[in-house]
Amino acid sequence: MPNAAVKLFDTHAHFFTSDTDAYPVDVTGAREGEDAIRQRISKDPIDAERLLNLWDETGVTGGAAVQYNTIYKTDNRYALAVADQHPDRASTVLILNAAAPDTPAIIRELAKAHNVAGLRLFGYPDERGEYPWLDSSAALKSWEMAASLGLSMVVMYAPGRPSAAALQRIKGLARRFPSTPIAIDHCGWPAVDSGDEGTVGAEHAALADAANIHFKFTQINLNRFQENGIDPARFVQEMVHVFGARRLMWGSDVGNTTVTYGDMVAQAIAATSLLSEEERVQVLHDNGQRLFGRGVAI
Repeated sequence: MPNAAVKLFDTHAHFFTSDTDAYPVDVTGAREGEDAIRQRISKDPIDAERLLNLWDETGVTGGAAVQYNTIYKTDNRYALAVADQHPDRASTVLILNAAAPDTPAIIRELAKAHNVAGLRLFGYPDERGEYPWLDSSAALKSWEMAASLGLSMVVMYAPGRPSAAALQRIKGLARRFPSTPIAIDHCGWPAVDSGDEGTVGAEHAALADAANIHFKFTQINLNRFQENGIDPARFVQEMVHVFGARRLMWGSDVGNTTVTYGDMVAQAIAATSLLSEEERVQVLHDNGQRLFGRGVAI
């Protein structure tokens, strides 16, 4: 059981419910297979009641209900419902198609009516290895709307390896929107083939002077480190050394990564063992609360 004295804020929680009548699913393209994920939805849902109880048990004060693309695509209704029903515990991070012409209006409508803290963009490289969906003229309208509403932006690029092409575009967006916090999911895929010293590579270090770029380390990262013999505590320490303690935060990836929640929390706490107590508080709680804690009680 995690140390109850350590307070956490979960920036990356994927809620989903077995009530598929009220919240229809679209599991096309699911990584684990459509039949397997339908089984999980039916038998092992991570709904609000279950996860909030787990938060209470593990010292998690609140978190972000990050829209679960695998199950709901861009239908954000369940993530919104979680934050609407539990505004003192959760906010919503939307997923929308940034290139769609009506997306800015949808962002405004949802953010005005619900407890929305952020917008998440996700995509793959084009045939040239570039990521134009990040900063196309259409996408910039969504960035502008999010900035006008004071939302945080969350970015996840694929596939799961370091990409200077993606990270440099994100840095350009950070310069263009200096007042908008940007959180890069899964720490922008640190390398796992070069030992501890190779995890924070040149692609990532080039973002050190972009102060509004933040990094989320998640259970996906911790699993990869374990598989490759990398010490998570040394990685977290190096991230804090390069970027400062205010720019790193934890997110579980619960609902997507199938590790027990208690183990996720315990591993996150262990990963901060080389930090000072002040740094640990920032990384495990305060930074996430600052970016995604809209309406969430401290």
